[in-house]
Amino acid sequence: MDGISYGSLTGNTTLDVFFDHLCDGSAEAWPGLYSFWSNNQDWLRMIIHIYPLPYHYYSFNVGEAGRFIQTMYPANFTSFLSWFFQHQSKYLDAAQAWDQSQLYTNLAHDTQTATGVAFSLTEEALNKDTYDWSLRVSWKYATSKGITGTPQYMVNGIWTPGASNCVTVQDWQSFFSSIIS
Repeated sequence: MDGISYGSLTGNTTLDVFFDHLCDGSAEAWPGLYSFWSNNQDWLRMIIHIYPLPYHYYSFNVGEAGRFIQTMYPANFTSFLSWFFQHQSKYLDAAQAWDQSQLYTNLAHDTQTATGVAFSLTEEALNKDTYDWSLRVSWKYATSKGITGTPQYMVNGIWTPGASNCVTVQDWQSFFSSIIS
């Protein structure tokens, strides 16, 4: 299964969330969405899929670090995602002057800051093809579902373009009220 799952596997409703760590729209949507899910996890399962956009310069590399955390330290993924959403500018602005070695060093350092996972473990993971390949498969999965950008959402496997404007808890409450009632 692609993505990282939050909540009960037996919930009546599944929300597939397609985010890019470096997308400002994803960052804006995350706090309200996570709060809404936290208050409704008895019936709502949420699956976060990372969909790195090609026009966010280091999005794929940040996604690889995220995939490493998601796979090896899933309890730390929420911290990773939140931290990178709050520090996007570092990877959107200054990072363009970095070479690959500087990028991996900064990613490993920031991953340790965000999650507590040792610098050396993240650096080692970034230098393997495992997470590169895994993230490419995820990207193809999202594309096969018709996903073209972030943030985008599917409810029970159906693309829901109206949800892309949801930012606050109230937006999510209104959205789900309109489709469930």
